[in-house]
Amino acid sequence: MTESQQPVKTDGAAIDYFEPDDRWVPVDRRWLGLDRRTIAPTLVVLAFVLIMATILPAIDDATPYDDRVAAGDVMEVEGGVTFVPAADWGITSGVRVGDKPTSGSYPPSAKVVDGDVSFAVRSAPFTGDAAGLLDQIRQTTEALNGANGFQVAGDPADITTADGGRGVLARYLGTTSDGVIAAFVFDGIGVEVVAVGSTEIDHDQSSDIGRMISSISHRTGGGA
Repeated sequence: MTESQQPVKTDGAAIDYFEPDDRWVPVDRRWLGLDRRTIAPTLVVLAFVLIMATILPAIDDATPYDDRVAAGDVMEVEGGVTFVPAADWGITSGVRVGDKPTSGSYPPSAKVVDGDVSFAVRSAPFTGDAAGLLDQIRQTTEALNGANGFQVAGDPADITTADGGRGVLARYLGTTSDGVIAAFVFDGIGVEVVAVGSTEIDHDQSSDIGRMISSISHRTGGGA
């Protein structure tokens, strides 16, 4: 303790000298109880969060997709699973047949969109049948979302693709959106198909979704 920090006596009683810890901030460096030095970095972080949460999604929604589906395009995902996307929809992920990445294998998913309507196909190894896959998807969805978010609803219906592939299809419901979810299994490859949009999907979009589901196919030995 330095000479200036020695206890001060008043009327014979010693008063301990105040020695703040390292976290104490003097009054002249505070604003609304906050250390002025931390305000600027905090505002930068808040601005970044605001941009990521609101501004960038708004820009993304307003930006037209440069990669549009042309007539004759076919998308492929891992495992030799293909589908024919609807013309003029935008490709947001995935690759066309013949455009295999340098990694040597196709990605496990592909997605196309038309306005607020999206159509996504995902593949992964699965040893059960289509009904078992849909049930697993239902359980996973409910575990992740609970009572909120999307839910697989109603009893599934049997469906058959144009080349004879058999699967099941059910409604996929959210608080402000609607859609369908389908499941197929081809030679140990499970395929999840999710088409979702606002509750007012128009007739043309519904027809496109039906044709894309019907176009799903599997080629033996594909995806290598």
